[in-house]
Amino acid sequence: MNSFVYFDYCALVVEVLMIISLIIRKMTRGRVNRWALVLIADIVVSTVADLAGHYYEAMGSRGIVGNYISNVFTLLGTTLTSVIFCGYLFAMIGIWHIIRERKALAYLYVVPALIISALVLFVNPFTGIIFRIDGNGVYHRGPLFYVLYAIAYTYAVVAYVKVIKYRNLFNLRKLFSVLMVYGMMVFASVVQALNPDHYVQMFFTAASFLLMVFGIQSPEERMHGTTGLYSMNAFVQDIHKYYALNTPIGVTMSVMTNYNTLIEMFGFFSVQTIIVDTAKKLEKWAREARIDADLYYLGGGRFAVICDERYEARHLTIAQEINSVLASEVEIGEMSVKVMNNVCFIACPKDIDNPEFLLAFDGGLEAEAYSGELRYAEKLFDKKRFELRHDIMKIIDRAFEEHLFTLHYQPVYSVLENRFVRAEAFLRLNDQNFGQIRPDLLISEAEKTNSIHAITAFVIEEVCRFLAMSEFLLLGFEYVEINLSPVQCMWSELLTVLLSTIRNYNVQPKNICFNITDVDSQDSFEKMKNNIDALAQVGFVIFMDDFGAGIFEVQRIARMPLTGIKFDRSFVKEGLKEGNSVVFEGSLKMIEDLGLETVAVGVENEEMEKRLTDLNCEYLQGYQYCRPLEKKELIRFILMR
Repeated sequence: MNSFVYFDYCALVVEVLMIISLIIRKMTRGRVNRWALVLIADIVVSTVADLAGHYYEAMGSRGIVGNYISNVFTLLGTTLTSVIFCGYLFAMIGIWHIIRERKALAYLYVVPALIISALVLFVNPFTGIIFRIDGNGVYHRGPLFYVLYAIAYTYAVVAYVKVIKYRNLFNLRKLFSVLMVYGMMVFASVVQALNPDHYVQMFFTAASFLLMVFGIQSPEERMHGTTGLYSMNAFVQDIHKYYALNTPIGVTMSVMTNYNTLIEMFGFFSVQTIIVDTAKKLEKWAREARIDADLYYLGGGRFAVICDERYEARHLTIAQEINSVLASEVEIGEMSVKVMNNVCFIACPKDIDNPEFLLAFDGGLEAEAYSGELRYAEKLFDKKRFELRHDIMKIIDRAFEEHLFTLHYQPVYSVLENRFVRAEAFLRLNDQNFGQIRPDLLISEAEKTNSIHAITAFVIEEVCRFLAMSEFLLLGFEYVEINLSPVQCMWSELLTVLLSTIRNYNVQPKNICFNITDVDSQDSFEKMKNNIDALAQVGFVIFMDDFGAGIFEVQRIARMPLTGIKFDRSFVKEGLKEGNSVVFEGSLKMIEDLGLETVAVGVENEEMEKRLTDLNCEYLQGYQYCRPLEKKELIRFILMR
């Protein structure tokens, strides 16, 4: 036996191990993985056929038929390897939809492969133009044998051109691996062509695809360990690829809106069991529906399913099926639990034309109330709002550079004194592209960077500048209120900036009131409280803001150096409705018993004013009296009353 035959045995072992590896690592779903499996199966068939050819050749004239058939499969398999690998790379790049849309490209891909098959299967038996087996069972190459190599190399060149054209879609390791695979394949085929007795092509081909499995088909960076689905990292990569190629895809996103609540009720590990069960449901659905979809777990109770252009006509139907799959209840112990999955269908790039907006879209989906109905991005997606969120930091930087930040003031009415006794400062930003920016969005985005501290310093200085005006004394205000978010309250430099600014403007601490809000965690509360205690000791006035909008602990209120409480506008509106007044009145009584002042925000009409006055609410604020005004307008409004 030729010693080089052992290379084929080694190749076969490597190929079988590769298939087992792909199956164990669950790399069988999706277009790219399917192409990889077909590719390795082709190499296995070629290797087995090559081994069979050696066996029958050793039989001499008795093995002519077996030798011929074996060589047919060997030549077809080795030549089609380049064809299949080319298709595999097209799938990895994501350009199959382009090839199908352009019929000429589709023909150019298919026709050479058909020519190879026709020559080997139908022409060669009668002519021997590719190869022949003589009467002694010896293999001989025919005059057109190297046409097979020429066609195979043509596919290789086309694949290389596409890889280089779309190289930005590959990281450096994958790009290197792709080039190495083809380099090793070409090297092996050249050696085999020049030295027919050196049976090394199968081994080098197998070795090159071993590199592919671990270098290109690496699951570690794409698979989520617990669920076995693709990860968030894979989702980001794939979305950017599809958008770069303008590939029409259907994305179905699911957000578990009660994810955190379930963790609080049942614990983290029980909820992870729900996540794994949900992943299995999606896999079962895809398998039974025979849909070659990519399934992702994005973390935090969020799933995504991508169906490519092959299913474009069924994208919406598929999304409806997924919504039905995710609507079922789950079992935790002996309890049946409703998992509130908000499911939304997005036709990309039609509904959302920016990949960054799509990647951030699930945040808006999480905020939607659960109904069980399938949602549609074409109705939910507000492009202007996402553009605003995307550019908010540039907007903030531009606002500082061009002095676009302003303050408006809304006066607070005292029922007992029958006059306005203070005013609340509101930050305003009118951007040239987006118009008025919502303060809550502005602050929440600024909190993600140090911009929030610059904004805090700006507001403090503007209020101090107002307090230092001679006209301010004519207003008879006790103080001006400044709103502080929890992040602003925990700023270590807050007191230093405050003392420096009031010293520069000769302002007294008692002329400034800070409206603060409660926080979720006890640790954050303690950090915030340290700063608030320091402010109160210096003489600044402290109010608890947005009471009734969230969870407020009476114990925390009692521990804070508060002067009063401001009721949230939604709490005031709901509290004055029939049937809700008991809760609202009880809250008023509780705060009075704590010796704190009460301010009702959002007073919009005379009826609300009368109801609140009858309930002995001390201070009222809202459009019933005055909208927020610039300081000059406020001075004019107060002095003209």
